Amino acid sequence: MQAVDVRTWRRQNGETMTDYPTQPDHALRERITELSVHIPCSTLRGPINQRLWQSCRHEDTPARWGVDVSRLHDLCIVCFRGTAGGTSRWSWLACEHCRAVNDQHGRPLPLGRHTLMNRQSVEDAIGGDWRLNAWKEHEYRLLALRFAPDADVPLREWQQAWPPSVMASREAFARLTGL
Repeated sequence: MQAVDVRTWRRQNGETMTDYPTQPDHALRERITELSVHIPCSTLRGPINQRLWQSCRHEDTPARWGVDVSRLHDLCIVCFRGTAGGTSRWSWLACEHCRAVNDQHGRPLPLGRHTLMNRQSVEDAIGGDWRLNAWKEHEYRLLALRFAPDADVPLREWQQAWPPSVMASREAFARLTGL
């Protein structure tokens, strides 16, 4: 291993790693022992396994995995209860329940990470769906009020408080779209 700078190092095979944690991030990674909802930003962060850490934008040195998206799990963008995501640009942004409800209504919401998944052109997708952006500010904030505003809530605790279900997805979808 060859040192490059404080935040980057290079393996013998040339692979560059940028997830070498700074001192504050190291302390954070010691404190968070399971995948958790970071209340200030609604992002899941924490250990995926013993060798892989999922970061949020509030970390000094977010982990980068060398894939399309350095996130394996995210909260669903519709119900904020189930999980979605994956490391590919072809991953879904909504849980399986919300995707099923969206499909039942003719796919009015763009729930795929890539525009082709949403049957949109790049021009149509610029700026995202304003309903989903406003929805996050409203719905997520209501659910998050149960917890301290700067907390990292373990995902299992979040889902105990807000269990994912088909009914929760239908209700969230109805409030979001009016359908």
